[in-house]
Amino acid sequence: MKKILTGFCFTDIHNQQAMLDYPTTLRTSLVEAAKMAKEEFGCGDLAIVGGDNISNYPYWNQSCALPKKNFLDLKEKLHQCVSESVGGGKVLYVTGNNDMILGDIGTEENEPYNTTDFYDLMDAVFGELPDNEKLILHAKEKPSELYWGAFHYVVNGIDFIGINIDPDTAFNSHEGYYSDETMLWVKDKLDEIDPEGTKPVFVVGHLSAIYYYNNGELKETMRNGNRSLFYEMFKGHRNTFYLYGHVHGEKACYRDCSSGAVLHVNHEGEALGDNLNETDSRGKEYAYSFVHMGGLRPYGEEFFENDGLTGYGGEEKLKFFLKTGTPTIAQFLIFEVYEDRVIFHIRNTGEHEHYHKKDKLKEYTVYFF
Repeated sequence: MKKILTGFCFTDIHNQQAMLDYPTTLRTSLVEAAKMAKEEFGCGDLAIVGGDNISNYPYWNQSCALPKKNFLDLKEKLHQCVSESVGGGKVLYVTGNNDMILGDIGTEENEPYNTTDFYDLMDAVFGELPDNEKLILHAKEKPSELYWGAFHYVVNGIDFIGINIDPDTAFNSHEGYYSDETMLWVKDKLDEIDPEGTKPVFVVGHLSAIYYYNNGELKETMRNGNRSLFYEMFKGHRNTFYLYGHVHGEKACYRDCSSGAVLHVNHEGEALGDNLNETDSRGKEYAYSFVHMGGLRPYGEEFFENDGLTGYGGEEKLKFFLKTGTPTIAQFLIFEVYEDRVIFHIRNTGEHEHYHKKDKLKEYTVYFF
C-alpha cells in the first residue's frame, strides 16, 4: 500500500528561565529530535508542535513580563528548527497551558502580545483559512486579541483539526481547558468531513486524557472543563486519532514498544488498556484512539546533564538554571499514514538507563476499519 504522509510530533519543549533571555536558546532535545526524525525517516510532510513551547520566567504566575522581542526571537528559532525537518516548512502549531500564560498581560515596559500567535506561520505555508475552517475566539480579558479555538487543514489528502485551549480559562492559571464552543465546532467539523465515520482524521491538541503512567498504570488527566463533551466529540469516527501532549517527563515515557503511546477508547470513554507491548490493532474493537506525542522536557534534576545556562531568567542576579540543560530522557513521535493503516514510532533523544538515542522502539500499527 502506498504511503500518503509522514508526520513528526514535538511537544512540551518548555523553553524556560534563562533560555528566554535575549537572545533566546532552544531546548537541545528539540534540536536533536528534529534532526533525528529527518535522518531516520527522510524529509517529513508535516511537523506538529504540540504546545507548551514556553514556560516559567521565572515563575508561571509572574511570567508575563517576558519582553515581546524575546518571544519573537524564540518563535523564529523554533520555526526554523522544526520546519527544516519537513518539506515546504509545513508546521502545525497548537497551544499549551503554559503558552497561554506567558506574555499575555503587558507591563509598563512591555507591549501586550499573544504568545499563541503562530497563525502567520501557518497561513504562509498552508494558505489563509476561510472563515468556515477556523473558529475565532475573543478573550474577556483581552477582547481586541483574536485566538483560534480550532482550525482545519488538509495535508496530502489527510484531514488535520487543531484544537486550542480556551484563553479565558488560561489567564493567571496553570491549567486551562477546551471551551464547549470549541469542542462543538470540532464535533461538527468531524461530522462534516467524515460523515461515514471511517475516514482517517487527526485531531491535534495539547491537553491529555488517558495515558500509560510509569510504563503500565492507566491514568486519567482530563479533570477540567466538559469532559463528557470532549469524549463525545470523537464518537462515530472510528479512524480518528487524538494527538496530545501535556503529560511528559520520566513518568510518561515508553520503553521497548511504541504501542504504549497509543490507547484505543470504547464508546463509554474507557481506555482498552490491552495494547501495551503489542505491535498492531488487529482483532480490537473500539470507538477511536488517543495517541501521546511524547515530551521533550523531564522534571527531576537527575534527568538533565550539567550543561544548563547561566542567565537572569527574570531574576535580578545571574543564576545557574540546571533544567535548561540537555535532557537525558525525552521522547517524540513519528507517524506514517498509508492507504490502509497508520504506523506510530516513539523515539528517544537522551541517554539514560533504558532510554537511548540508538534504540528503535517497536512500531505500533493501527489498521483502518
